[in-house]
Amino acid sequence: MIRHRLIATAGAAVFAACLATASPAIASPTATAPTAPAATDCTDHEFTVSGRVVEGSTAIPWNYFIAARAGTISTCLDGPDGADFDLVLKHFATDGLKTVATSSGEEDIKTLSYEVRDPGAYRIEVVATKGGGDYSVGLTIP
Repeated sequence: MIRHRLIATAGAAVFAACLATASPAIASPTATAPTAPAATDCTDHEFTVSGRVVEGSTAIPWNYFIAARAGTISTCLDGPDGADFDLVLKHFATDGLKTVATSSGEEDIKTLSYEVRDPGAYRIEVVATKGGGDYSVGLTIP
């Protein structure tokens, strides 16, 4: 299922974000400019989605999303206790899909911020390096 959202930010700037997902759990965007989310709470993001991934696999919560202007992409991953999931941000560049940022480590909640200099299509991946289970991802785009 593809969901198209028109998101208005403060002032006259308007841009469209297209999020493709298999889950209907996309939060409604706000009409004001997003603020930086709390580092430990993935639900404070503009969009959220939940899913499940098993060890050695990669989940793609949204096929892609559009960052239509420069600014900060902020994302958060909340995984299950005892599992090790990594958060990967990729950019659809002219020469292919390129990893632009990763967040790894042993903690259950991972955060990632990336300064967009090249507006365009991006993708988030959840990589289960140890264990498996349910996760939730939060996303705020410029």
